Amino acid sequence: MTDEISQHQISDPDIFSRGSLQLTYDLIRPSNAQLALSVRNIVGGAPLPKDASQQDNPHSDHFKVHLDSFQVRHIVEELMQRLQQSAINGTNPGQMIIAKALVEEWVSLARKMVADLPPEEAPP
Repeated sequence: MTDEISQHQISDPDIFSRGSLQLTYDLIRPSNAQLALSVRNIVGGAPLPKDASQQDNPHSDHFKVHLDSFQVRHIVEELMQRLQQSAINGTNPGQMIIAKALVEEWVSLARKMVADLPPEEAPP
């Protein structure tokens, strides 16, 4: 096991799967193309190292997310808006479930970002 693999756990809030990033891109692109492109660019980078048995499986790729707090906030807002639209329209319950799961992932990242702030920048 390399040092890089041991430094990152799939369960870390700043580690996202290829599928989560692609779904986030798909959901926010109609309303915020620039932000969606920032998410898509993450997937365009190199994935984190993975087991040799999964090397040829792009669906098992995970990426470390390096976005600023404003971008993360806007992603959560866009997903929440999509979630509300799905709830009101009731036309796509699957999209509602996906958006809810993605909101939880992005909120976890936001919480980690707040927790990692230096004491002088932390909220009261």
